[in-house]
Amino acid sequence: MPPLAQIVNSAWIIVLAPFITGLIIILGLRKSKTASMLLSVGTVTYGFIHSLLIFFALSQDPSLAARTPLDFPWFVSSSFTLSIGVLVDNLAAMMLIVVTAVSLLVQVYTHGYMREDNSYSRFYAYLSLFTGSMLGLVVATNLFQMYFFWELVGVCSYFLIGYWWYKEPAAKASLKAFLVNRIGDALFLVGILMLFAATKDFWGGHTVLAFTGAGGYDLASVIQKALASGSLTYWGVPGLFVLSMLIFCGPVAKSAQFPFHVWLPDAMEGPTPISALIHAATMVAAGVYLVARAYPLWLPPSGMESSPGLQIISWVGGFTAFMAATIAMSQNDIKRTLAWSTVSQLGYMFVGLGCGAFTGGLFHLFNHAFFKAMLFLCSGAVIHGIHGEQDMRKMGGLFKSMPKTAWCYLIGCISISGFPGFSGFFSKDTIIAGAWHVDKALAVLMILTAAMTAFYMFRSFYMTFCGAYRGDAHPHESPLSMTVPLMVLAVPSIFSGYLGVNPSAWGEFGKLITGGVGSEFGNHFASFVYFRHPEAEAINGGVMLCSVAAALGGWAIAHMVYQTKSLSINSAIVKNMPALYKFSLNKWYFDELYMAVATGAVGLFTFMWEFVDKFFVDSFIVNGAAHATEIFGKLLTKSQNGRGQYYAIAIFGWVAVITLATFFLRP
Repeated sequence: MPPLAQIVNSAWIIVLAPFITGLIIILGLRKSKTASMLLSVGTVTYGFIHSLLIFFALSQDPSLAARTPLDFPWFVSSSFTLSIGVLVDNLAAMMLIVVTAVSLLVQVYTHGYMREDNSYSRFYAYLSLFTGSMLGLVVATNLFQMYFFWELVGVCSYFLIGYWWYKEPAAKASLKAFLVNRIGDALFLVGILMLFAATKDFWGGHTVLAFTGAGGYDLASVIQKALASGSLTYWGVPGLFVLSMLIFCGPVAKSAQFPFHVWLPDAMEGPTPISALIHAATMVAAGVYLVARAYPLWLPPSGMESSPGLQIISWVGGFTAFMAATIAMSQNDIKRTLAWSTVSQLGYMFVGLGCGAFTGGLFHLFNHAFFKAMLFLCSGAVIHGIHGEQDMRKMGGLFKSMPKTAWCYLIGCISISGFPGFSGFFSKDTIIAGAWHVDKALAVLMILTAAMTAFYMFRSFYMTFCGAYRGDAHPHESPLSMTVPLMVLAVPSIFSGYLGVNPSAWGEFGKLITGGVGSEFGNHFASFVYFRHPEAEAINGGVMLCSVAAALGGWAIAHMVYQTKSLSINSAIVKNMPALYKFSLNKWYFDELYMAVATGAVGLFTFMWEFVDKFFVDSFIVNGAAHATEIFGKLLTKSQNGRGQYYAIAIFGWVAVITLATFFLRP
């Protein structure tokens, strides 16, 4: 076998190794902190290096990605086959690099952040199992296999969010995350089963619900066959739309989109390394990756110009991005501010996928993974440096005592705000340009969200690192094991966006200035990732200038409010519009609304239990049947007294009853 093909075909080791590592730590290595850390970090280091080699192999020989996936039968019947395997194409290679790179830096950071924790080794075991689950999801060859690893990711996140289980907020947060995700996952499973029922006759013995396959036995081709035959139509509603929306409920919950967004900010109760891992490149990115991987489910069927499924995806993402940005503007906990920022940025990714900017959404996932992981790790360094404080109102002036952390946080703020030259600029403007092409109202909403993003991010920077220190601790910089990952992540936070730049496009700078749309040019990232053909995108000068101007405006307002103190708009809103301020501070009251609905549902269930179950079923039916049987039995005992004349009377009496009944009730 050629060396390049061997590198790709052995990708299963990347997935299996973290699971073995997690089991080894749990079963016998947990007593040694150093050994647990070295084994876990070494495993993910191997995964990162192997992922880079896979990227190199696919770059050198693109035909390797077009080969049939490595599949093994798991359940075989006369009508269908369920398989598990490893799919390594360009899209999977991109995600393998993101997951292993962020996981590696988070695990190195964990050594400094969690060293004194009594369950240090257990934490590394959870990290390994979580990483393995996410990698298994990435290389899944079909929807059934992806759902298996999808659930493993959810279980591992439950363990990690509730790692400090003895703290009530952490226990509640893990339970909340688990329950909310179960709702979305249940609908996701229903969609998978309905899709299987509608298409099972079209797979011809090949892997069912496979993302790719030879001879037209892949998701896109089979869906077209099922549409042509009419088997995807239920109840008079286009079946593909129904199925795609049910399946989309899984990504909505996993990626914390409205209305299943409420679990993600509470997940901040877990240790900061987990916040970085969950909120950056792994769990929350799984929903975006699923939509991209199963994109044929949402594409317009033949003969249709638009897809209602993609429209819903884009507007769910757009509304979530806007809503989360309005909430982040008033939060005082540094980790919760970043959590709501994650919800908002995930919304941007769904807008990109929904508006047809396929590589734009994935490019933002790629860039966001690095600068958001860095921002969360910076927040952990701040919390570590001031001994557990998370309230930004008790921070300030930390630039002097934590310069490395401050500079990295500033780079993250600039990048996520979409300023030119930094990674977030290239992907965010691609998404907004795609939205402008499809729905101008959605694009305007995204530009407004970009302004709010710059405001709340620089608000957090100024409140944390500038001015005078407002706390009572003794701030200090974190150890190298924590600051080195920050500085490493700062590099892609600046430069990863240039993977999506084609120098030829910038030759039309004049069109950019005049607000025109430049010619279409391919770029390296789009050409590598796009699953059908290299995607070419044009620079929309007007949209780009508006987006940058909005970001500059948000930064300027934050600077005047929190740095120069020349603008008191924040206090004016609190004083003159308290309802609006509380609406943002209390997260649009979604938690209260859901609790009210849950309370009402519990009340209804209580009533049904009291009336239907206890009174009607228990008392009337069960106990009534018992009493009737008891009474009937007592009556029958009268006929069993051992006297022949009574038996004769009973026999002739029943004969008389049957005779009369036959006479009067006959047809």
